[in-house]
Amino acid sequence: MIKKTIKHALVDVGLIFSAYNLRRIFNLIDQNLLKQYLKVLALYFGVVTAVFNAFYGLFYSKNEECFFPKRILIVV
Repeated sequence: MIKKTIKHALVDVGLIFSAYNLRRIFNLIDQNLLKQYLKVLALYFGVVTAVFNAFYGLFYSKNEECFFPKRILIVV
């Protein structure tokens, strides 16, 4: 991993750390339990997004685009 700039090297290091942490999670938590947790987390963020967009819509006109997208595709 020879990179020309520190910025590019930091991206590689971040990817390596993310992969390491994901592997640790897979070893600590059962896969089915992890899938259930991720589904609940996705549902939670979907609800939070809807509430935020409704609240955001009270203060800004309908012509302006909402901060979060209206639909989020979740594949689990």
